[in-house]
Amino acid sequence: MRTTVILAAALMATACDTPDSQQADRAAADGAMTDDNMMADGQPGAMAAGDTMAGENVPTDAYVTRAAMSDMYEIEAGKLAVKNGESAETRRFGQMMVNDHTKSSEDMKSVLASAMPNATPPARLDAEHQQMIDRLKAANGAAFDREYQTQQMMAHRKALALHEGYAANGDNTELKAFAQKVTPVIRKHHDQVNTMAGATGAAAAGANTGSTTGQANNRQGTTNQSGAAGTPPGQ
Repeated sequence: MRTTVILAAALMATACDTPDSQQADRAAADGAMTDDNMMADGQPGAMAAGDTMAGENVPTDAYVTRAAMSDMYEIEAGKLAVKNGESAETRRFGQMMVNDHTKSSEDMKSVLASAMPNATPPARLDAEHQQMIDRLKAANGAAFDREYQTQQMMAHRKALALHEGYAANGDNTELKAFAQKVTPVIRKHHDQVNTMAGATGAAAAGANTGSTTGQANNRQGTTNQSGAAGTPPGQ
């Protein structure tokens, strides 16, 4: 009788493990693996640091305001980089920003004089850009270089999207031609600042690695000396 009960229980367990239930288990496991992979790779749609934003489709008035604001900020930030940058590379990049954005500002004013004579570009920085300048003024040495590079990466991503968008979709012919002309210059800035920031990060990582290795060697040397001091003579 006992043997019959055991056999019946075994048959029921086998019957429950049908192909359908096995497929459901596998589907659940696959779903869990997919979720884990998404968590490991980061949030869906996250943009890599070196990626550019998609070109924006903005009205002409907004394009004029934002392009003028970008030039004013880049000129002022570039002057600070020339004056306060710790590395020669930061100072050179800052001077290039002053030169190139002074030219693009003058070029746009010339275009506006004929295309939109009643346009009034902003005469001073808005609150967002003024805060960025204030952060640069408060930084010194390597901290200045890091802040400047961080600001420049984001500023040129935004500027590139702005000019590319208007170059493709702008409704003012003369300003559209201006955007097409200035876009390669902004892209060059964008690529250079990302290269510069990458080199700075690699150098910092190397310095940290060297410092950590040196500390480990010092600790090992201290341990060896302590062990040697405690060894009885003749052993």
